[in-house]
Amino acid sequence: MSSLLLVLRTSKTILPFLIGFYFLLAAIDNIADPSANWTYLVHVLSMDTVPGNSPLSGRAIRSPIARRFLFGGLVTWELGTALLCLVGSAKLVRAWPGTHRQFAQAKAWAIAGLASALVQWLFFFLIAAGEWFQLWRGSLSSALDVAARMFAVTALCLIYLVQDEGNPDSSPPD
Repeated sequence: MSSLLLVLRTSKTILPFLIGFYFLLAAIDNIADPSANWTYLVHVLSMDTVPGNSPLSGRAIRSPIARRFLFGGLVTWELGTALLCLVGSAKLVRAWPGTHRQFAQAKAWAIAGLASALVQWLFFFLIAAGEWFQLWRGSLSSALDVAARMFAVTALCLIYLVQDEGNPDSSPPD
């Protein structure tokens, strides 16, 4: 295997691992010490940082049961995303010495994990929190910058991962 191919395969293995590790840490933090993100979620769902005269205030969720359900769903999503990315990285490591086709096929779990991460950032944060619950109008709007940045980083990782590793002749034959 050429050194270029080894570097490409290694980097394509590390990136989903790091995204998976990020989501694993986020889930562990939310389980071990939910107070910080719980408080944030309550503010977003209650829309208490949006001007009170907004006709969109009716979208607020004030039910403690619904809030706990949504928080649990986010943590579960984080764990699922972490699992997909970490298993995907492990499959890529095992496929390093394989053929071009074997390495390409091993990308499936990592692709699913990165896509799951994109869904979380896009749907839960940018669409639901940002637009539906009008987060952009309130004092907590800086979180949208973080979500947009993480969406971009994850999207770039996904685009890079799905790219072909170059000339198939540089890898063992299929």
